[in-house]
Amino acid sequence: MERRRCSRYLVCVEIEIRDAARGAPLRGNTADVSLSGCYVATIFPLPAGATIDFTMWIGDGKIEGHGSVQTCHPGVGMGIKFMDLPAEAIRRLDDYLQASLSAPPEETLRSYLR
Repeated sequence: MERRRCSRYLVCVEIEIRDAARGAPLRGNTADVSLSGCYVATIFPLPAGATIDFTMWIGDGKIEGHGSVQTCHPGVGMGIKFMDLPAEAIRRLDDYLQASLSAPPEETLRSYLR
């Protein structure tokens, strides 16, 4: 049974995650993104329950927000749930995700390989 309330898009975007407990920011790429969260591919994921701040670069701008780590898969990545994203950030993210649907598959793959 599908528990997600928002569709996931297989898009790779750069993300920086800051966890107050660890100090240094963690940079990585998303494996998928939705309006309610994302999955970040990283060898050293944060533990489930960690509260984070993030910056995600989409298109020619960035989205900043807060979130929490929902799933942790050591050596693979972590699932993040967005919390209290401003309406403007949700609109920009939705526009970006909708545009990714019309991108040719080779463009999506090229962005992943960068």
